[in-house]
Amino acid sequence: MKQNIFWFVGGTFIAVIAFMASNHISHGQVTEDLAPQPVSNESVKIVSPLEGQQVPIGEELIASGESSDDISKDCSVSVIVNNIKPYHTASATGASGPGDYSKWSFTLSSNYTDIIEGRNRITAKLSCPESTKWYSVNAIGVRTGQASASTNVTSNFTPSVLSAINETGTLTPQPGQQVSSTPPSSSGVNSQPTASGENNKTMSVIFDILNNPVSRGSDQNITITVSDAASNESIAGATITGKLLYPGDNYVKDFSGTTDPNGQFVFHWTIGENGDAGELTIEAQVAASGYDSQQARSAFQITKG
Repeated sequence: MKQNIFWFVGGTFIAVIAFMASNHISHGQVTEDLAPQPVSNESVKIVSPLEGQQVPIGEELIASGESSDDISKDCSVSVIVNNIKPYHTASATGASGPGDYSKWSFTLSSNYTDIIEGRNRITAKLSCPESTKWYSVNAIGVRTGQASASTNVTSNFTPSVLSAINETGTLTPQPGQQVSSTPPSSSGVNSQPTASGENNKTMSVIFDILNNPVSRGSDQNITITVSDAASNESIAGATITGKLLYPGDNYVKDFSGTTDPNGQFVFHWTIGENGDAGELTIEAQVAASGYDSQQARSAFQITKG
């Protein structure tokens, strides 16, 4: 009898010890799985040209910048202009020699594309094994001999004005509110006429993207400004029909509306939380009475956040 009691007590003790050890190991595994992931501190920046800087059309442009890369990292910088793919690899000019993209430069020549009159969007991409970062500026292409003062194209919208955007994406100013913008001096990026009339005039179509890059799940809005290419006068009532082509080519979102008295159309939406990261392309067809219709394109980057 005593021997049976001894074996029962001994077995129970061993089972308790085994359970405690198993629970400790399991808890340790869960703790390790929930450890926060390191936050990427990589960055890239375009130093020249500056945002809104005027640059001559028909001539080579040297873009330069800096990044968080150093000789110990396996990163590279590439550049795209006016969303004309593919990206082109920049030259590493860091102090440590080839492969050091802490400083970089890129020469835009006609072999790739030309600076056009009006807004030119230049985007630099830093590609690292575990992170990708983007940085964009808008340079204003001008003909040789035009004024050299910088032109910075901006749109000023307060939160209360943005809340007035209706379901069609058209901005409806409220009493006492003012919507102002500084229009460009000439036509916009990738904007070209699609239909001609004998006496029709040419319009300028400019995109202003609120956030670039923008993370998945965040709000985004684009402002499309339509004006007379010759006089810069706003064109009210222009009809805009557009598409958002998401990265991965697996989702397209349509939008439409008309420009307000300031010649502006604003579309506001929320980026999906589970979509692909990468470049989202905006395509718009613009039509107005007395003007050649225009097709215009722009793009911005979506990150995982």
